[in-house]
Amino acid sequence: MLFHLIFMSLVCSGLSVESYGRDFITAFPENTASYNPQESYNMLQITAFYNDTLVKITINYTKVFYDKLRSGQTKIVHFPKYNEEFQFTNFPLFVRVNSTQKIVVLWLSQHGNSVQSNVVQPVTNLGKWYSIPFINYNQMMASLYNMADQLAPDNWRYNSFRLIIINAENSVNLITVQSISPDGPKAFNITLMPYKLYQFQTNGSEIQLDSFGRVAVLLTHPCVETTGCDCNMVLSHILPRNLWGDTFLVPSVKNLNTAWLQVTNTTKVGLTGVNIKTQQFNSSELIPFPELKNASQLISSRNKVSIRLISPGFVLELIPETMYAACYLVQMNSTEGEAVIIAETAHKNNVYIDGKLLQFTNWKPIPFSNYSSISVSLSGTHVIWHPTSRIGVYMFETMEGGIPYGSPAVILNDDPDRDGCVADSTNYKTTTDVMTWPESHHYCLNISYQLSTPSSEMAQKEMTNFLQNNIGPGYLWIGLRRSLFTSEWYWLKGNDTEYSVSFTKWANGHPDIPQKALCAAVSKDSNKEFSWKSVSCCSKLRPICYKQGKYFSDITFNTLYDHFRITYPMVCPCCPNSWPFI
Repeated sequence: MLFHLIFMSLVCSGLSVESYGRDFITAFPENTASYNPQESYNMLQITAFYNDTLVKITINYTKVFYDKLRSGQTKIVHFPKYNEEFQFTNFPLFVRVNSTQKIVVLWLSQHGNSVQSNVVQPVTNLGKWYSIPFINYNQMMASLYNMADQLAPDNWRYNSFRLIIINAENSVNLITVQSISPDGPKAFNITLMPYKLYQFQTNGSEIQLDSFGRVAVLLTHPCVETTGCDCNMVLSHILPRNLWGDTFLVPSVKNLNTAWLQVTNTTKVGLTGVNIKTQQFNSSELIPFPELKNASQLISSRNKVSIRLISPGFVLELIPETMYAACYLVQMNSTEGEAVIIAETAHKNNVYIDGKLLQFTNWKPIPFSNYSSISVSLSGTHVIWHPTSRIGVYMFETMEGGIPYGSPAVILNDDPDRDGCVADSTNYKTTTDVMTWPESHHYCLNISYQLSTPSSEMAQKEMTNFLQNNIGPGYLWIGLRRSLFTSEWYWLKGNDTEYSVSFTKWANGHPDIPQKALCAAVSKDSNKEFSWKSVSCCSKLRPICYKQGKYFSDITFNTLYDHFRITYPMVCPCCPNSWPFI
């Protein structure tokens, strides 16, 4: 049961143009109150997209993991309990992950039945300006149990949420924290050394944060009470203010009986929705949000805000419509995992999962919007993408106690591509040297490229985009030639792979007879519409070489996980003299 819970889904914040990268920083907040007798588990789950990807993990400048991953391989690195951030103010246990090629980093924590995960954002997605909401814990619990809002704090340590600020810069960072409470604003400054972090109680206040450099901000609680006298860890990566939006499609979430919306803004907010007639709300106010189990809903704001969906034991940061993307990664291990897909109604039938078109027809229109949504049961790792428009994707699973948890999926690519999820775009290059067609063919192969093969209208357009920056007289070799035996044209890729020809862009009068021309070249002249002509293979021209783009949707992800457990001596996790690690 333990690993059934550990290997669930990529959850929490996958909010960025791209959620993969080469440089990450995070921490492990405390999970669940200390009375829980079961062992806790903290881990990073790292998925590589390319072969020979070197991954290094350091804790407080000490290297604790270094390994090479294959394409599609997932490595789970376990960390001891004492890596959790249970102290307030400065604490040295920051965790950095660096790699030589693109990876996704998933943070996981489990203690008893409390399971939470977080897609760690690359440093490039972090910001300098944040607004952190005040989550009214007492109001939420009082509403849950139909009580007056008079729950007295019996333990200050667990009564309010915590904030963890991590310096993502390799330099000293000055951070100004302004607390906005009924007693008036209060401000203080924090100075963080490179990659260090600071943790403190929010104490019932909304917080404005301004930083000189980029920081990661985690809002967390170790033990939020749920129904049945259980408690569950809550973790949310706060969005920097530059990623806020004004239109949100709230996904339908199964098993979410009681829910609120919470809006964060610096001023009073006007919201519009199916269950919210145009009203003004204060920032951080908990807004009742019923009937979410039945259908997704549209929420609009008069100005830029961040919105989260809140339920006991559950916090979900919503994706603004402006941050929808073309391609997402989801990774689930439970057979009860579900992906909620939101797509434009006019294009909903063009959603792909891996290389197959989604055949489901039970899409539900989202009222007062041009979007529809669908819930798809999934297990394992998948790529969900759309070839022509942007979509929103969330993923959810259910813990043993029945509480759902989930997040936006990992954004792999922002722009649509008809062939899948682009990892690396197609590249073109040429040289000043002139050579024969066979020499050009081998030249491109020697630099790990190949002669350009514009075998479709889209490929021709990609090539002409490159040629427009190299406009001039003359022609360039492309990878098209005739068979010596049949005189039929074919595309040559690599050393011996041949493809038939279905698309051509011949100039008037071409191709010429086989006795005069067995190879082909493209014009650099836009006035000739970058047309092709047949040329003698022994003529001397410059080649146009290209490297095929790489696609995440072509990667075969491993279903088995490699495990690595970090073990290192620790005399006393609370004692300053115990750091750094050996």
